[in-house]
Amino acid sequence: MVITISRETGSGGHTIGKLLAERLGYAFYDKEIVASAAKAMGINEKLILENGENMSDQDYIDMKSGFIPHYKKQEVPYEEIKEAQDRVIRSIAEKGDCIIVGRGADYILRGREDAFHVFIHASMEHRVRRVQRHEGVTDQEERIRKELEQKDRSRATYYRYFSQQEWGRVENYTLSLDSSTFTKTQCAELIIRALEIKTCNIKMIAIK
Repeated sequence: MVITISRETGSGGHTIGKLLAERLGYAFYDKEIVASAAKAMGINEKLILENGENMSDQDYIDMKSGFIPHYKKQEVPYEEIKEAQDRVIRSIAEKGDCIIVGRGADYILRGREDAFHVFIHASMEHRVRRVQRHEGVTDQEERIRKELEQKDRSRATYYRYFSQQEWGRVENYTLSLDSSTFTKTQCAELIIRALEIKTCNIKMIAIK
């Protein structure tokens, strides 16, 4: 199976994916995709890390209009980054039994019978508290909230540009989980249970 995990910023999708990989014994890929794509392109990993699944509203408008300032072509080669990441993700998927976090992997691997697409989301309050714990602060709620909203917006804009679909819409995923309702461990267990049911259904269809 190839499991893709898309996630709202601060929802714990990376952590859930890592826990799931440990439970299943699957290979886990997140920033490893960035490193591989950067190596293939011969560019700095930071450029892909910042623009490999994010796009500003202005860049979206420029790309759609076909008018891209010369300095932007040099600074953010979105199309080239996308192609490099796509090749890495498809290569990973061919190896089987893996978990891929982000990078629009659900869209890239759409149509594969062995793919299972998960979307992790959470309430804004839960996400803010999670970032506070990570940063070791007890205040700054407004600043954190705005940063989370902006990151989600740029992620959705990137996804819309390359897939012509809306990021986070339930029909794009096999399973959607609220990590503010379920713990990270429970989310992993629910995904495993859903995988077992899907695998069983596939076997039943094959027998028929």
